[in-house]
Amino acid sequence: MDSMNVKRKKGTGAVPAVIAAIISLLLSAALYYFTLPALNIHSVGMWIYILIVLAIFLVTESIAFASDGARRAHEFLMTGFDAFEGASGTISKGGKNVLKALGAAMLAVILILIFGGIFSSAFFNASSYSELISVGDGDFENDISEAQSLSSLAVVDMQTAESVGDRTLASTGNASWYEVDDEYNLIEYGGTYYRISSVAYSGFFKWCSASSEGIPGYVLVNASTQEATLVTTENPIIYSPDAYLGDDLTRHLRFLYPTYILGDSYFEIDEDGNPYWITSVKTAGVGLFGAMSEVSFLITDACTGETLEYSPESLPEWVDHAYSLEYLTSAAFWHYEYIDGWFNHAFSQTGVYRTSYYYEDEYSYEYSGYNTAITADGEIVFYVGLSPANGAESNIGFLLMSPSTGEITYYACAGAEESSAQSAAEGVVQNLGYEASFPTVVNIGGEPTYFMVLKDNAGLIRRYALSNIVDYTKVVVSETFDEARSLYLEAIGAEKSDTDNTPGYTVTTGKITAIYTVEMSGDTVFIYELDGVDGLFLANINLAVRQMTLSVGDTVTVTYIESDEDGVYTVSAIEW
Repeated sequence: MDSMNVKRKKGTGAVPAVIAAIISLLLSAALYYFTLPALNIHSVGMWIYILIVLAIFLVTESIAFASDGARRAHEFLMTGFDAFEGASGTISKGGKNVLKALGAAMLAVILILIFGGIFSSAFFNASSYSELISVGDGDFENDISEAQSLSSLAVVDMQTAESVGDRTLASTGNASWYEVDDEYNLIEYGGTYYRISSVAYSGFFKWCSASSEGIPGYVLVNASTQEATLVTTENPIIYSPDAYLGDDLTRHLRFLYPTYILGDSYFEIDEDGNPYWITSVKTAGVGLFGAMSEVSFLITDACTGETLEYSPESLPEWVDHAYSLEYLTSAAFWHYEYIDGWFNHAFSQTGVYRTSYYYEDEYSYEYSGYNTAITADGEIVFYVGLSPANGAESNIGFLLMSPSTGEITYYACAGAEESSAQSAAEGVVQNLGYEASFPTVVNIGGEPTYFMVLKDNAGLIRRYALSNIVDYTKVVVSETFDEARSLYLEAIGAEKSDTDNTPGYTVTTGKITAIYTVEMSGDTVFIYELDGVDGLFLANINLAVRQMTLSVGDTVTVTYIESDEDGVYTVSAIEW
């Protein structure tokens, strides 16, 4: 073999390296498409992605250079040293330099992750973590209006909404393609409070079948009556976190905003019932990776994909849920946990308090509970209790956190923690085996009061419970909220046992002109029409079982309060 041929073969050594680079680029592009890291130095995901990409290049180039070295060694054996100048059975010098550079780059990324994490931690930045948000002091009686009826309360919690809302899918065609998401956030729509949830695809293969038609709509559960409705949208919903490929909401937003660190997405509707996704945009509040904070929001039309960015101050009024509960509770945790520095947090824990959303075990922080409440001006807020870090079974107060504004307000109110109130309420009806929901705080008679619903095994609401926060032994349970409220006012010594003097209540006497019976939430309810009084009077059978003996022409005296619907009245007492 002459020297011309030898030189030509030596030139082919770059081919395996080029092929390896192309394979690495293809693998890296596929990895990016499916993992969708933000191209942002504050994103841990980006640095991990770079590390994996470097590892891919290292492996493929190592194989390429090694195969090229083996080819060179083979030619050396066949032609002799003089004919194949510089041949080697190992990786060439140029290949070694490339591999060293890749290894050095990987080491640099690992060091960035390690030291970036260390110097962004609360150990070095305790005061920055504690001061990330400010907590204002609230005025309970002014901020939380007196709870007069169920319409002013978020009675239906997420678990109950899930139980009744999931059944609505049976009314749509191809119901097996879909499932209802279990988020069920509380929103205000048309002057009424609802739990709302998006409809999702049941899986990848169901999406393959249904993607051409899209998602038909969303589920609304009335937060007072438990009535669930599947709302069909005028145009199908295309973009969803549960969709795939180009229809996936996160992928759609990633290609629109490649540098944004995306947070949680929440499903909401505007005043006209049009569906949108609200997605938070995050950045590091401390150092390179620490205290990730939500700084702006993307609102995406779920049908068209059109997306606009909003600052917290410019969000539309219909947005009830922008800030995530995870961010708000984390910010509150940092505020109270590191208020006097890291060493105080780790050792003496003087003045350290914890929210009921987390409790600390030996290794981690775990979910405990929260609920939603409605303020005097109708704003939806998260309620979490605040207790000493020493684990005492009592709260020093509670926090109300606004998911629409991000504001956190503290209310001083020493008393029993939530689990004690739950146990007390369940103990009243222990023979029925009902389970109490995590409490929220309401204003009854001017006093902070735990409000809970008691649910059966099917997740349906069967009883209403009120427990005094300061003295949780003052607890009442009833099948109607009106009766529970009246009994509770008596229990706390308020002068409200005479319902004639209770604001919002009315007493009237009249002859029954019509009487009907219906089943509502598993109970028998009598509906009366009275002579000379316009409207319908709803009375639960548990108010008086002897209502079964009443008939048209009988005269009754009813104490009632107006319900959500005009001309419909909820009876709290009936006599004849």
